[in-house]
Amino acid sequence: MAGSEAPFHLHLIEWVAPAFPNLPWWYPWDGMGVSFREGYPLSAHWIAVAASRLLATSVEGGAQIVQFSLMPATATGLFAFFDWRLRRPFAGLAAGFMFLLSPIGWVEWTHFGLYASWVGMIFFMPCVIALDVFFHAWLAGDRGWRFRLGGASFVALTTIMGTVSPHILAAPLILVPAYAVAIPRLSLRRAWGWIVVAAPAIYAGVVVLSAFWLGAEVQYLAVVRSHWAGPGGNFDPGRLSSFELASILSLHPLRDRNVSDLYSVSLAVLLPALLAVPLAWREGRARLFLLLGVAGVAFMTNLDLYRPFFVIPGFAEFGVQAHRPLQLLLAVSAPALAALGLFEAPRVAATLLARRWKWPSALRSGLAAGLPVLMVVVLAADVIAFGARVEGGAQLAYGPSIPKAPSLADLWQHNAAGARSTPLLEQLVDPRLWRSLQISCDLDCPAKRQALAALGGIFPSPPARAELNSNIGPLDMAFHVLVGGGITHSYNDQVIPSRELSSWLEDSMLQSPGTTVKTQLAQALGIDAVVLSPAQAGRASDYVAMGWTQVSQDPVAFVNPRPSGLAAQWPGGTGVLVVGATQTSIPELYNSVFKQATQGLLPFVSEWLVRGGSQFIDDYTDQQLRRYKGLLLLGYRYHDQAAAWSLLDRYVRGGGRLFVETGWQYVDPDWNAGRAPGVLPVTSLQWSALDASAPVLVEGGVDPSFGSLAYQGSGWGASSSAGVRAGATELVRVGARVVVASSTPGLGRVLWSGMNLIAHNSSNGSADEARFLAAQLGWLFAVDPGAASQLPITPAWSGDDQATLALQPSSGPSLVLFKESLFPGWSARLVTPAGSQPVDLVGGEMDFMLASLPSVPAGSSLVFRYGPTVFEEASWWLSLVFLAVLISWVLRPALLSRGADLVAGTGRSLLSPVARRVERWDEDA
Repeated sequence: MAGSEAPFHLHLIEWVAPAFPNLPWWYPWDGMGVSFREGYPLSAHWIAVAASRLLATSVEGGAQIVQFSLMPATATGLFAFFDWRLRRPFAGLAAGFMFLLSPIGWVEWTHFGLYASWVGMIFFMPCVIALDVFFHAWLAGDRGWRFRLGGASFVALTTIMGTVSPHILAAPLILVPAYAVAIPRLSLRRAWGWIVVAAPAIYAGVVVLSAFWLGAEVQYLAVVRSHWAGPGGNFDPGRLSSFELASILSLHPLRDRNVSDLYSVSLAVLLPALLAVPLAWREGRARLFLLLGVAGVAFMTNLDLYRPFFVIPGFAEFGVQAHRPLQLLLAVSAPALAALGLFEAPRVAATLLARRWKWPSALRSGLAAGLPVLMVVVLAADVIAFGARVEGGAQLAYGPSIPKAPSLADLWQHNAAGARSTPLLEQLVDPRLWRSLQISCDLDCPAKRQALAALGGIFPSPPARAELNSNIGPLDMAFHVLVGGGITHSYNDQVIPSRELSSWLEDSMLQSPGTTVKTQLAQALGIDAVVLSPAQAGRASDYVAMGWTQVSQDPVAFVNPRPSGLAAQWPGGTGVLVVGATQTSIPELYNSVFKQATQGLLPFVSEWLVRGGSQFIDDYTDQQLRRYKGLLLLGYRYHDQAAAWSLLDRYVRGGGRLFVETGWQYVDPDWNAGRAPGVLPVTSLQWSALDASAPVLVEGGVDPSFGSLAYQGSGWGASSSAGVRAGATELVRVGARVVVASSTPGLGRVLWSGMNLIAHNSSNGSADEARFLAAQLGWLFAVDPGAASQLPITPAWSGDDQATLALQPSSGPSLVLFKESLFPGWSARLVTPAGSQPVDLVGGEMDFMLASLPSVPAGSSLVFRYGPTVFEEASWWLSLVFLAVLISWVLRPALLSRGADLVAGTGRSLLSPVARRVERWDEDA
């Protein structure tokens, strides 16, 4: 396969192949388990497998065939458009040929290897043809079979294009309203009918027919939103791809090692396209292509034009890909304009001249015969002139080549080493020198395969879960294929549930110094190996200090001699439910707690964190809270204060452990409540600035090394109290105000802070304060004396969508943590000798699957299965029903009309009694 990302796509193709013609559901080897089927387009990889089966070649050969066909197939589509819709076959040949010339059409899938993003390109020109048929039938008032077939075909083809390559789906969608400029000038009033009625109807059809894949994508985005605050809706040009106008217009030669220059339209295309600009005044399709080309250049070079789109949920996450549909529109519209400029502009000019002057018939016939020949000569000269526009070399300046690529002559060489170099012209005219048609590994392919094989041998045995990132690209792209086992990262980070925590993991394990956080993350995530790039090699000393074993020098790789495993059972274990939110985000709060926990604040061996689904305390029931021994309230909310604190009082007195922070001004609702709720160890909650000059008493003694309580020239703001309740313990006092205290009401424990203690600790860098906070949380969430230790479990996988954990018997409650990402499609059942029962799953630690079991009979196992949700299945049925309606509309519109009348009549008959009763009520009134 071509392109730098080829290993990533090839490894997905190899994963898809065994399940063909089905698509597999769950991929356990990337990102600690990801749902590629929902979060990433796999149809392109399915097409590669289909091609390999059809042509009896390897799966890589199938991918090569698909890649090879993209540009010729799209060029053929351009020819078909000109031949069928414009009746200009020669112009179509020129358009198809010139489409192949510009680097902008090749760069992303040959240079970068963005296979899945561009395979759908082959459906774009069929979409254009179908829309053109529909548009002109609509314009002529024809509502016959051409109108219906054109509209239905556009909806179906656009849906297929979105299924295969959603990143360029916007291209045909942009085309729909753009067709308004193709309306003749004398009928411009009809443009509003097209934009307001026809275009929304087409969009609705595409959305409903696409529900079978859009539903899964929406579900995935909902998961991301519940785990990551996201980039927000503010305009951020850093999330977009920017290109230089001079590069796109080829105003300078291609510069060495300048990738941006590859996003260019060849002068061989651009110059003849300028000839078509005057045609836009009288030719509707010329106006259309001109609008699309100008819009593509404008958006790709002026990022401010994207500003309004940032209000769309999800746009910021995928903004880096926003240029691709515009890139496609420009890549297609430029050669279309060029063909019109070469073949239509001279004809129109000759027609205008003939109206002014009388030409001899012989001259007219001669021009008619000679003009196409002249245009072909001009085109050939234009291409040759552009072909060497590479700075400092003679490489081909268009097609799939890049700076430093072989010249065209070298690509055609078929000589043994040391043999005479055969001139290009001789190779072209002598069939004996032609290469036979074959799928092979040539040029730099063998060397790449050797390098990949060397990377695959760095570990003596495949690790279960390694930590690395894209600095070692091939391993990040295809770790499971090259090495075996899995990785915490995913080369395509759009499938990762929480990019915020993923970034934290990457920074902590590979870039920042420190052994505590590395140890905690390795335990929590089951990391048993790490690979460091040359830029990260400085972190090797941390892993040496942790006792890990180095197994490779290039790249530097270590293995963990004491891995914690990919699942664990903890009889009597402590789960801590985190409830709250920041000012703007629920997931951001949990993520910040998890980060501090992995720095030693809440060690993995003493508690397991659980992500709360709501920031409102009274959204939880007594039964839900009783599943967890610990509850951490930070940035909490409630609907009803009395109900919320009554729930917490029952929870604590029944044996629960509660940490509650009231010192986050304007966020914690009780920051200035006055009288404190009865479960708290203090009597009142009053907001004021603390005395920064007063000594800080920690557990009864002055601690001068405790974090500073000064803030912006005054004292640190706190929700403090004058004293504590009887039986409670004063832990931190500043002057006359208590800011941290604890108590043991009933069977439980409470740790209260009014000084935003966790945030204060993370910001001031005081070792004394960090030790104090860790000790108090250790007391609060201490493991019960009767609790067993955590028991590692090796998951037994059955395919890629079912895993079984064999459990140890336990008469009391047990926590089970399956270190696989929790997505909506997962379900679990506790299988015992007496039967089975469903088990609820919640997100624990780094959004893994956590189950709380009241007891575990001997011989039990916990079986996890992944599959489509009810929402996904409903979206499939919606698309299927609409497809049937669409086909009926095309083939039997009268039948569909009768069906609509029947539904309307049934509705009226059902509603008429209600209407009559309402009328009687009105009369009585």
